[in-house]
Amino acid sequence: MDVFWRRGYAAAPIQEICDAMNLKPGSVYAAFGSKHGLFLAVVQSYLEKMNRPGLDLMLSSRSGLDGIRAYLDFIADGILNGNRRWGCLGTNAFMELQETDQEVASLMTEHLDRLREAFRDALERDGLEDAEARAQYLLCISQGLNVIAKTAPGPDELRAIIDSAMSAFDHQDIAAE
Repeated sequence: MDVFWRRGYAAAPIQEICDAMNLKPGSVYAAFGSKHGLFLAVVQSYLEKMNRPGLDLMLSSRSGLDGIRAYLDFIADGILNGNRRWGCLGTNAFMELQETDQEVASLMTEHLDRLREAFRDALERDGLEDAEARAQYLLCISQGLNVIAKTAPGPDELRAIIDSAMSAFDHQDIAAE
């Protein structure tokens, strides 16, 4: 995972991947069929391992906005503690391959759709209007955090981004019930 995450798909030599896994290329090809098959498995595993805990925070919060903040804080914490030192593997893969690799594009489009839906559901839980458009905004913020992770932002910079994003909801009208 770390080799693909650090280098990207195209720049990750199979020998370096095999060395990191302590396997011979034949074993990798027997298990995954190809470097691409391994990459898809790695991206799927990454999304589940690295993103699921943050989504669970958002979905389990009584307040949708508190859950959204918890999710964004989860991303920021990952950046600060080194778990996202190379950004987000899924976002990186999408940016690198979405034009040329339909399987990666589909995998990430489905992931981004689930994330947008989770934002929308959290906003609707708090009765906020225009939940779909606001969910798109939050999707952009979360993916932006994943991209700037590679620049090693500090805690004050990350806090300012998240506070600014969340301030868009400070004086919003609550939908009539």
